[in-house]
Amino acid sequence: MPDVVVVGGGVAGMRAAVAASQAGASVALITRTHPLRSYSTTIQDGLNAAIGPGDSGDLHAQETVQAGGYLADQELVRSVCGEGPALVEELDRIGVPFNRGPAQELARIQLEGASRPRTVFADDMTGHVITQVMYEQTLKAGFQVLEEWVVVALAIEDSRCAGVAALEIGTGNLEVFPAKAVVLATGGPRRLYEPSTASLACSGDGLALALRAGARLIDMEMIQYHPFVVKGTHLALTPLLNPGRGDGRDGTVDLTAHDAVGSSRFYTTRHRLNGLLGLNPAKSPVPVQSAMHQLLGGIAADEYGATAVEGLYAAGACAGSTFHGACALPGNGLLESLVLAKRAGEAAAGSTTAGNAPPASWQEKTREELGALFARPTGSEVAALRKQLATLMDQRAGQRRDEAGLREAISQVDQIEVRYQNAGLNSQRWEYNHGIIHYLELGHLIDIARAVIASARARQESRGVHVRTDFPDQSPEWARHLLVSWDGKGVSVDSRPVQMQTWQPASS
Repeated sequence: MPDVVVVGGGVAGMRAAVAASQAGASVALITRTHPLRSYSTTIQDGLNAAIGPGDSGDLHAQETVQAGGYLADQELVRSVCGEGPALVEELDRIGVPFNRGPAQELARIQLEGASRPRTVFADDMTGHVITQVMYEQTLKAGFQVLEEWVVVALAIEDSRCAGVAALEIGTGNLEVFPAKAVVLATGGPRRLYEPSTASLACSGDGLALALRAGARLIDMEMIQYHPFVVKGTHLALTPLLNPGRGDGRDGTVDLTAHDAVGSSRFYTTRHRLNGLLGLNPAKSPVPVQSAMHQLLGGIAADEYGATAVEGLYAAGACAGSTFHGACALPGNGLLESLVLAKRAGEAAAGSTTAGNAPPASWQEKTREELGALFARPTGSEVAALRKQLATLMDQRAGQRRDEAGLREAISQVDQIEVRYQNAGLNSQRWEYNHGIIHYLELGHLIDIARAVIASARARQESRGVHVRTDFPDQSPEWARHLLVSWDGKGVSVDSRPVQMQTWQPASS
């Protein structure tokens, strides 16, 4: 029995697992795919850290809070931004090949929302190289890594998370992994929307599992779109490039490399554009559209990743730390994930009070529930329902919302769920039956859709990326985080004030 089970093999999951191992805990990392195929490898923007002259962690924090519409908890932001320089130094030391200047200093670029050149980068593949280096650290640590396993349930015993049940994709074997603590690092639900910038696997499983287990979700209405996504694809153009023309809404842009970088370094972007569209971005305009890019909320967690469920922690894109507030700055995503994932791993390692292990009957009950899917009609409708849900969310709960559209959205989600409950599987095999996974994912996405819609209806103002056309102004009374709970039948929403310390909105 490991002390800590980490679910998710992206940079946050590996960072948490390594930190827990270094803190002396025995660790098992469960991931549905090889870590080097996780979504983290696609992150093209760099990592923000106040390492340049005239910059400071306090200035970085202030600009983060302002960009986030004053919805971020300010002490947390100050703390995370303050750790940026040490994080960059650590990553540089363990082998991340950041770009360097003429004197071999770390090259920095000034991205949107920053008053200083603050972003370190490794060409246009910073996420890929950090993922590679974190995987090397995972191998060095030597803990158990289970690839191609999907967690299907959290074991809650005596109000404590006591482990997980996971399905091995290749064999259909269902096993329970008891643990003293569980860290969810399963990524965000980017494919709840279409179009989006994500792979099919970005279904936000951890959010739905945590919600049903008694944890709360936070800031679920904050859905951020990327303005420059190559039309007809899921490829977001890196913010290291300067779009020359167009606003990202069904148009084209001319791409020019930032002066501090130089176009010859953007091999990944050039290669993808050539492969997808046969375009040379240095010579031809690129057709773009806006697409859902990230959820800024997630599983409500404190600065150490702890959730409302004892023994359950969250890190990375599935965690709602409040760091981004109502709008995320480019370059802040990797910073937040890596800093807070380390804290979550260390906190989980220190969670030494083990509760009761899940009984054998719980494992059998979980397998019986999965097995019941085989008796249902064909599962061909699952893919169609998933597409319908994603299109609905983009149209009714996307960049612009209003009460009428949100009411229509929840009505249609109800209809989708009725059809979902009657869907089944195409294959009768347990081995490599991705139909089981797709069915479970759709159920998770439906739960998350309800949380997003409920939060978007509750916040009757416009703030950051949350735009209510029927409430176009930002209101001081809504300087509150919205929290979503599951009551056994559906979702409910309550709130708590934003923790403000130093910086206040100008209107206040």
